[in-house]
Amino acid sequence: MAAALAEVGWQVRPILGRAAPPGEVAAAAADVDLVLIATPDAAVADVAAAVEPTATAAVAHLAGALGLDAVAPHPRTAALHPLVALPDAAVGARRLLAGCWFAVAGDRIVRQVVADLGGRSFEVADGDRAAYHAAAVVASNHLVALLGQAERIGAQAGVGLAALLDLVRATVDNVEELGLAAALTGPAARGDEATIERHLGAIAPAEHPAYRALADEARRLAGRAVTVPVNRPVTEGTIGGLCARLHKARSGGHRVGLVPTMGFLHAGHRSLIERARSENDLVVVSIFVNPLQFNPGEDFDDYPRDLDHDLALCAQAGADIVFAPDQHEMYPEPVTTTVRLRTLADVLCGASRPGHFDGVATVVAKLFSIVGECSAYFGEKDFQQLAIVSRMAKDLSLPVRVVGCPTVREPDGLALSSRNAYLSSDERAQARVLRRALEAGAALVEAGEPDGAVVEARMAAVISDAPLARIDYAAAVSPTTLTRSRQPLQGDVRLLVAVRFGKARLIDNLGCRAG
Repeated sequence: MAAALAEVGWQVRPILGRAAPPGEVAAAAADVDLVLIATPDAAVADVAAAVEPTATAAVAHLAGALGLDAVAPHPRTAALHPLVALPDAAVGARRLLAGCWFAVAGDRIVRQVVADLGGRSFEVADGDRAAYHAAAVVASNHLVALLGQAERIGAQAGVGLAALLDLVRATVDNVEELGLAAALTGPAARGDEATIERHLGAIAPAEHPAYRALADEARRLAGRAVTVPVNRPVTEGTIGGLCARLHKARSGGHRVGLVPTMGFLHAGHRSLIERARSENDLVVVSIFVNPLQFNPGEDFDDYPRDLDHDLALCAQAGADIVFAPDQHEMYPEPVTTTVRLRTLADVLCGASRPGHFDGVATVVAKLFSIVGECSAYFGEKDFQQLAIVSRMAKDLSLPVRVVGCPTVREPDGLALSSRNAYLSSDERAQARVLRRALEAGAALVEAGEPDGAVVEARMAAVISDAPLARIDYAAAVSPTTLTRSRQPLQGDVRLLVAVRFGKARLIDNLGCRAG
């Protein structure tokens, strides 16, 4: 955007990095016409808040899914989202000058930006911006992902991506000339279900969910009934029944993926199931609220449960089996054997929740024993749990590959968690302070701050700005030992925070690297 605006005659001030202190942002905004915020969505509100409310500049963001409230309460607010793929700055500047579309809202200055760039604009109301951005993601990001699948499947037959791209270009031309329905060809459009089944028989099982889903979309576009429903996973409540199913699958050479959960599933769990689906032939999701990891007075009885919702999400994400045992099936007698990891389980969350990770390690070890050889998928949001499970599998030589998966977040940066359901509206608004604290700590580490205590104090200070927050800990530790170092920070550092908001105890973490 800076390059494009400068090219058409705008005077563009030096760009501020996202780590710029609020005073520098306020000073830069004091005598300009437009402040354009081009940060990740989660940081937009914080940057806007650094601009003085009395500033005469219009404050606009480039986020497709956010509304004008993200830059409130300034008197002149706007949104400007270029509907164009921006893989790098040079390509972006050229394409922005080529008459692309922009989604706009708010102050008229953004329409002047569009006019000067030779572009075209359309209005998107705040309540519609998430849907608009979803459509843009499908048209751009998902198309790239789909071409990745085409490339993988084509490679089976020795067909390169270049030939397929020519097909894509011709198809887009057909859509533009004829419209979507008239441009649709292929077996789903003509009702050739036998060919679709031959395709499924020829491609890897990991490719099936995407192929089936898009075949359904083609049927819908062609006005045909969707004849291939989403397969509901088999629900298994007994250990013996699950073992029998897995033995049969392994006898057929199938790879098994396991996603252990406590239910009340959300998009973060869905990402784990989809990752398992992409790497395995058979996917098991366990749903069990494990009493061993709850201390007296914690929320075991109140922990949210919704099995029907969970089964629907598992079906959509591609799970094959949902293992949902009751407490008696998992623990028919009082537990006398537990798994305990010294040091890793005694710090951070383990210090404030003694015995919690013994319960986690015990139930996960039991699940690993029941499922057997597999790949098991855990989110990085609970980084301490991931470290403990990984070390346990290694120490006990369990035939399990533990896979850590990136944290899934809300648009404002809050990590998805089943316990987010406990938050009031005020608590939810303040909860984004966790991500801000981690980013502030990471900025210090990456700027060369050697003292972990200084980094921790900075994170704690940011959290303290939220009046409803009660800090459990803010820590800078080694990602392997989870311990604070008395030496200057060096190499990989993991920043972790735990904060209470009313009934909810929220955790989050961020990796960074010391110079």
